[in-house]
Amino acid sequence: MSRILSTLDLQNASRCIMNTVDTSLWTCVIPAAGEGTRLSYNRPKVLYPILGKPILHHLVGLFQKYCSRFIVVASPKGAQEIQKELESCCNPNNFGMVIQKDPKGMAHAVWQACDIINTPHTVVVWGDQICLRDETISTTLAYHQSNSANVLTFPTVIKKDPYIHFQRDDSGRILKVLQKRENEISMRVGENDCGFFSFSTNSLFSVLKNGLKSPVFLGTQTNEVNLLQLFPQFEMGINQVNTLRIAHEDETLGVNTVEDAHTAESILRNRK
Repeated sequence: MSRILSTLDLQNASRCIMNTVDTSLWTCVIPAAGEGTRLSYNRPKVLYPILGKPILHHLVGLFQKYCSRFIVVASPKGAQEIQKELESCCNPNNFGMVIQKDPKGMAHAVWQACDIINTPHTVVVWGDQICLRDETISTTLAYHQSNSANVLTFPTVIKKDPYIHFQRDDSGRILKVLQKRENEISMRVGENDCGFFSFSTNSLFSVLKNGLKSPVFLGTQTNEVNLLQLFPQFEMGINQVNTLRIAHEDETLGVNTVEDAHTAESILRNRK
């Protein structure tokens, strides 16, 4: 069952739950196996500097007051460098690393962490989503943990030229997630995610276990299983899927190109 919350709903929800996030309930997973090829960068993309700090530092800064532990998914090639950066910005007791030996998609990357997460809830944030706002993170996590029926809660924005679009039925239930990288996007305006998702840990890895076994969920162009392709599976039974409809399009920005990096720096600088 799906519920789409408007900005007003979010304001009311925030007052009701007081935006209190219990950090002991949350682990943050950061898929970071990507290389900085499009950035002309010869290190892991998550180490690319934005305003003088690696992307990884920005992500840890965004989530460290909400999550008790970080799990970074790295490639064999990039693991050592990422480990050093983690040691400089995290308590050694608060992070772990897992290796994705083969780049089989984001679902496969997150699956690598299945044996080392002990918290009831899990955040997944793409390794370049540094323009998220604190109020978006806190409201999403607080709302998710407020009801045991919630299996997935995430923010989206209605925007022009979407990279992602959530195809829904009349009740708001997610039927399919269309992706530009799979040549599936034809609409001029769509519902785009922010690269940030909160899950019930048990539901997350149950859906991943089944999804990774099935060729049905392979991307037609990439031949990968992206986590977003599995979102309709969270709608099964009495599960509650919540979409928080936010207003700030800049939160959808991922740092993929040098132009994106300059835009991210401008966004973050203006907020200060």
